[in-house]
Formats: sequence, C-alpha cells, structure tokens
Amino acid sequence: MRSRRQPRLIVLLLAGVLLSACQQEPPPPQNTYGTTERAFVELAIATDEQALKLVELAGKPELVENRLAELAELRKLLDAPYVNNHAGHDMPGMPTDAEIQLAATDPDALEQFVHAHLTESLEVLRSAGPAITHPPTAEVVELMERHRTAELAVR
Repeated sequence: MRSRRQPRLIVLLLAGVLLSACQQEPPPPQNTYGTTERAFVELAIATDEQALKLVELAGKPELVENRLAELAELRKLLDAPYVNNHAGHDMPGMPTDAEIQLAATDPDALEQFVHAHLTESLEVLRSAGPAITHPPTAEVVELMERHRTAELAVR
C-alpha cells in the first residue's frame, strides 16, 4: 500500500497543478465554479468510481450507498462532459485495479484497502476543502468528509 507521505505529496502536487492552472487564466471570482472546483470534482469522481468497485466487495451497503450518493452530487457540479483523466493512476484514496483484484481474493487485503481508501480520501478532502470557494462544491466536500468520518468511526 502507499506510504503515509505519498498522500501529502500527491495533495501538494495537485495543489501545484491547480495553482499553475489558475495562473494561466484570470482567477474566477469568489463563490464561482472555477478551475480548482472542476479539478476537485473530476478527481473525486474518478476516486469514488474506483472506490465503488472496492466497497462493493466489502459487503457494506452503507459504503456503497455513500459512494453512489457522492457520485450523483459530484456529477451535478460538472459544467462540461466528464472525462476520466485519472484512469490508471495510483493516487491517495483511489484503489488501483490491482488492489481491487487482490481484494477480491484476500479478505485481509480487502480490509486494508478499504481502510486506506477511507483514511487517505479523508486526508485529501481535508486538504482540498479550504481551496474550494464555490458553495455547492464546498457542500459536497463536507458531505464526503461526514461520510468518511462516520465510516471510519464504525471500523
């Protein structure tokens, strides 16, 4: 599984990409759906789509329901057709195809990967949250944080 330093590194890299993208165009006015929000939404959709494959294996209906609810809310925020620019990436909170395959045959690996998804994605959410200025997007971030916190509390 990923080291504890890698989630922070990925978040810092994502922040750098977002900042450089923001420097290439005028910054959007506060409280609007801008480059930062779109980058977050696209990443969150990709992560939740992969996580859905994993949590379906876990036999925990609340995890599946939460990911489906998040995906529905995230897709409402899109201002253009969704393209998964993160397919095949190994990012914090996003289970890889190899991890999902292993989890399907190894209960210990399944538990480890579900826990990693919850903790790593919560860290990403907490890191990204302050950069989100668009209120509807911020509400989805808060929803996702509540889900991860509650899911971790019962584990």
